[in-house]
Amino acid sequence: MAALENAQFNTNSMQRVKVYRLNEDGNWDDRGTGLVSMDYMERSQELGLYVIDEDDNETLLVHRISTEDIYRKQEDTIISWRDPERSTEL
Repeated sequence: MAALENAQFNTNSMQRVKVYRLNEDGNWDDRGTGLVSMDYMERSQELGLYVIDEDDNETLLVHRISTEDIYRKQEDTIISWRDPERSTEL
């Protein structure tokens, strides 16, 4: 994730998103608000989602896009999934 801190992103084409993570108590923790982009991941050359905090440019989320059916649409604006690499609900 550290490599993304200095990355330059074209913010004109990026969407503003909120990132939440399900904690051990079953509650959603607000991880922050940022701008999402999709790009090739440096090491694997697979597509990934990157969310960069809109205030301090810290990395909120790096997620390798999976070909498996792990994504669920909830309402019109919410997408959730269980990240198999981190065993985490997002």
